[in-house]
Amino acid sequence: MSEAKLARAPIEFGKEARLRAWFDELRERESEVVETLRHEGVHTETAFIQSFGGTTYLYVYMEAENLRVADEAGDEEKYQVDEEHHDVLRDVRVGDWEELETLGHFVNPSLR
Repeated sequence: MSEAKLARAPIEFGKEARLRAWFDELRERESEVVETLRHEGVHTETAFIQSFGGTTYLYVYMEAENLRVADEAGDEEKYQVDEEHHDVLRDVRVGDWEELETLGHFVNPSLR
């Protein structure tokens, strides 16, 4: 059964446009992104953005067979797009990632 996580990180004031531009570029480079997801064993990775209380947050949802293995493979930066992705995230974040508690994760077995 797959594992899932949702994490968030605060975005530096004034850097939201850079983050949005980067995700626009990732959509244009989807074939590269899919190649890295295959390498990492990731089924799904989805990003969300939300502003409240004067702070903007990036949320990232990830589903993989093994999240630890997926994280380690991504950290290898085997692909140029991974290195660029990490550079952008380091540039726009002002804090550390905070992982939200998973209360339940259910997968339709007919989809896998």
